[in-house]
Amino acid sequence: MDTSASLQVLNRALEAAPLVTFACAWVRRHHLPAAFRPVYYYVGIKALFYFLDTFSRLVFRNNVYLYHAGTVVLVCCLLQTYRQLLPERFHPFIKAGLLVFLVVALLDAAVLNGLFTDVNTYSQAWGCAMLLALAIWHVLYLTRGAQQHPLETQPEFFLSTAVLVYCSSSIVSYVAINIIYHAGYDVATLIRLDTLLSAPDMLLMAVQMGLLAWMFQLFPLSVSPRRALPHWLHYSRWHPRRYRLLGRPLVGLRLPQPSRWSAT
Repeated sequence: MDTSASLQVLNRALEAAPLVTFACAWVRRHHLPAAFRPVYYYVGIKALFYFLDTFSRLVFRNNVYLYHAGTVVLVCCLLQTYRQLLPERFHPFIKAGLLVFLVVALLDAAVLNGLFTDVNTYSQAWGCAMLLALAIWHVLYLTRGAQQHPLETQPEFFLSTAVLVYCSSSIVSYVAINIIYHAGYDVATLIRLDTLLSAPDMLLMAVQMGLLAWMFQLFPLSVSPRRALPHWLHYSRWHPRRYRLLGRPLVGLRLPQPSRWSAT
């Protein structure tokens, strides 16, 4: 297997990272604060997009529209979360930025790049730039304020860290992918370059999902292990199936004794 094929397999494996994060969030969904519910919805939609992406690749041979939809989900959900985490003086900037983003996303899908033609470079750049600014402001807000608990025990710190990790590189990846598809390369070269440029973005997306999974594990489980234990104990009370051979139960079946002339 050559390097390009290995990277493609790695990218397909890393795309499943939202499934793990969604599993961590699902078992804690009843105890998630209101500020983090948009993050839960974002991870759930990303997990749904994983299956939709596989279906689109196999059936339509086109998954570009998922890049446009993924950016809208990312920005709208995380802006809603930062709106609840940051002080009120940031709310006008968040509302204005969201309105501008929606206009840019609509123009990007309809005119600039096309919903099924090219990746959404403009909306991704604007949305990630807003999220990066909010994440930096939020980290400064956490570090400058009088905190009673260390940062590593605060879920909102891991949220901003995940945003900084992913959004800082996805802008470059989207722009680079858009450039190579307009550079006039042949199909084989385009596939190799696309795989190569998508690898860092997929890796950092998986790191982002890992940080969000760590963030979710800081919340209590929806059902405590002791309360869930009785529902699982019935597995140990299952009775084994009584298999039969020629109408006779295997437990009482006696095998024939070997003949004295059989080879040892």
